[in-house]
Amino acid sequence: MSADSPSLEELRRQIDSIDDVLLRELIHRAALIGDVGRAKAREGGGGSAMRPGREAEVLRRLAARHQGDLPLSAILRIWRELMNSITALQGPIAVAVCAPQKSVAYWDLARNHFGANTPMTLHVAPSVVVRNVVEHVGTVGVLPYPDDEADEPWWLMLATGARSVPLPRVIWRLPFYASPSGRFENLEAFAVACLAPEATGEDESIAAFECDLDVSRGRLLEALATVGLHGRMVASHEGDGLDGRMHLVLIDGFVHEDDRRLTQMAEVLNETLLRAVVLGAYPRPLAGPKAESKTNN
Repeated sequence: MSADSPSLEELRRQIDSIDDVLLRELIHRAALIGDVGRAKAREGGGGSAMRPGREAEVLRRLAARHQGDLPLSAILRIWRELMNSITALQGPIAVAVCAPQKSVAYWDLARNHFGANTPMTLHVAPSVVVRNVVEHVGTVGVLPYPDDEADEPWWLMLATGARSVPLPRVIWRLPFYASPSGRFENLEAFAVACLAPEATGEDESIAAFECDLDVSRGRLLEALATVGLHGRMVASHEGDGLDGRMHLVLIDGFVHEDDRRLTQMAEVLNETLLRAVVLGAYPRPLAGPKAESKTNN
């Protein structure tokens, strides 16, 4: 070691000094929440304190600036804990997790995203999760990635539920970022809440289309392409009081419930399209399996 190299004691003093600065700035950040709340009130904001779009934008900015040896996943996990803790300062937040196969991975997936201090409950039935989201303010539901084999498709509840009550909407696709410490059994999930999704510029939407039984998946995707929507099929379901077959589709970009292209879809498919329902939108994940890996045409 050269004579001008810092000693171990000096290095530790520098680290302690940095820790003091970090703590002071975290306290300052938390203190700004009162000002944020007042600014929201002046601008007409309100409702849930959760802002998935804003959170995603922050994480993307951090990812773009990342450098050095500290893993990006560690940095993002720190900020997720910070965001969830600050959200809890503004109002209630809890997570209801559906694990129909009793897989601990869904619990870990939710915990990784919503933080160590967020209250969580585990449920087998997706209907119980959806009911918790509807009945308890601030509750987020974590539900398995849909497939054709589900006996109780949770997404069908969102597509056919009564409009007289607030219905959950998809707000996240999990995992939002890759976590080398746990691959969650390669499972994916959607998070739903009684919250209007926010556009971030890098989004995907999820929608359900009920069509006549003679409308194939391929024909539906072609109709979407005709009106300028690029879709990927996720699952289909028929029965349960449906007049036709309900298809669940992921769509590139942010699609509003009143998007004119949905009206154009009805014109393309004529009377074979019985209904189209946007189930939500979410920030496109930073990393992880591509949507195409789980979809089929």
